[in-house]
Amino acid sequence: MARPIKHGLDYFPFDVDFFSDEKLYAISGEFGIKGEITTIKLLCAVYRNGYYIEWTEMLKYKLIKELPGVSPELLDQIIKRLVKWDFFDKGLFDTASILTSRGIQRRYQAISTKMHRKNAITEYRLIDPPRPTQQRQAAPPVSEPQRPKYVAQLTPSASASPSAVSKRQAEPVPLEKSIEIMLSDAVWNEPVCMRYNLSSEQFKKKVANFKLHCLNIERREHESVNDAKRHFCTLLSQGKLDDISQPASDAPSDYTYSGSFGSKDT
Repeated sequence: MARPIKHGLDYFPFDVDFFSDEKLYAISGEFGIKGEITTIKLLCAVYRNGYYIEWTEMLKYKLIKELPGVSPELLDQIIKRLVKWDFFDKGLFDTASILTSRGIQRRYQAISTKMHRKNAITEYRLIDPPRPTQQRQAAPPVSEPQRPKYVAQLTPSASASPSAVSKRQAEPVPLEKSIEIMLSDAVWNEPVCMRYNLSSEQFKKKVANFKLHCLNIERREHESVNDAKRHFCTLLSQGKLDDISQPASDAPSDYTYSGSFGSKDT
């Protein structure tokens, strides 16, 4: 008799920036440490089952037993907030009471591939199926000398223009664009305000100080908007966005320092 296929995982990757995620800001800001521990318990339950789990009364009371001080009403509120902030997929939760997400399914699929498991995401799929791996072609017989095929690959193709190659690489985002998105993205800035007990005006002041800080260190762009948000939250948590002086206006805009000391501010 064949051994049954194991769908659950014995471990799952835990990002070191897990608690810096803006989705967790709202949970920890409203529910404190109980909300954070509950979120981790739910992730363990999902990965133990595979890539999703059905939210039932039995599962709820099992978690309550494992979470001292968390009442059934509080647990329901935490679940609703996690769904609201898109930590779990809202469509599947509303229609089938299923807890899963695109990120959970991507990580599950990557782990299954590395472990050479044949687990396939079939039910409640939110991501594209993995591309089939190409089989290696058999090497030609030694008695038949042939020109190496890789020689043709070294010759640049006329269709592969430099502009097409450069578009594959993501361009950095200017500081002004990042500031504009940070101020207008309510899904992100509301949890940040809740996390750090900031009013709307205080948040705008912190963003303005963040801009001055970046100008002072000559950092006028970020790899992405998310990179700018992480940079802002790091400085905010370190208390470096309180009082920042205006950069000198008489300094040349195209000045670059080429000395051998100093380091880049992160």
